[in-house]
Amino acid sequence: MKEIISIKNLNKSYGVDSVKAVNNLNLSINEGEFFGFLGPNGAGKTTTIRMITGIIESDDGSVEISGLKHSEKSEIHKFIGVVPESRGFYDWMTGEEYLSFFANLYWISGNIEERVLGLLKETDLFKNKNKRIGAYSRGMKQRLGLARALINNPKLLILDEPTLGLDPQGQENIKNLLKDLNSKGVTIFYSSHILSEVEDLCTKVAIINQGELVAQGTVRELKDHTKAKSLTDVFLKLTSSNNND
Repeated sequence: MKEIISIKNLNKSYGVDSVKAVNNLNLSINEGEFFGFLGPNGAGKTTTIRMITGIIESDDGSVEISGLKHSEKSEIHKFIGVVPESRGFYDWMTGEEYLSFFANLYWISGNIEERVLGLLKETDLFKNKNKRIGAYSRGMKQRLGLARALINNPKLLILDEPTLGLDPQGQENIKNLLKDLNSKGVTIFYSSHILSEVEDLCTKVAIINQGELVAQGTVRELKDHTKAKSLTDVFLKLTSSNNND
């Protein structure tokens, strides 16, 4: 299979003491995978995602997206969609205006209105399309952030806690949407603390702890390796502070 994300010897430190947020990380994600990226708070997940998407630069190592280097950001951004941990919204816009704004930024071809209204329907926001974003609930903003990430029909979708703040029905709707996108060939890089979601959705999983990769493989492989019954058990065994393996 063709590699879509290649991370080699990636490093990032912060502060005067040069604390390692990411330490010599190596990952390979193939086209079409639904890839789970896990770790406890402070493990380096968001820092890694920010380096993948080009928001911050690494201290050392490399990230390539479909063979393109970070210096080719303008080309990369044409085919990726990102839902970051912290979303920025223009509260004075309506949901429809917001998506139309980003559609024009991406120079979306074809009928922009049709594309925007379709995404509002897919993310269950159509009935609120004329409401100001400032009046949206947290869950509605989560769904709007996902709709924005899909505006350019990305072949790679990078998600950081995409269902945070959603009620169970909202979580299920987003999960079904992501499954459908993946079945159509969209590669999904998925970071979440909801491990039951990851176990249900992801074909492969990587777990990092204190900036270092501690495990990578299918959920079944990780469960067999750790003799665990669930991905949650795997996660706890591999990231526990008293784990000496």
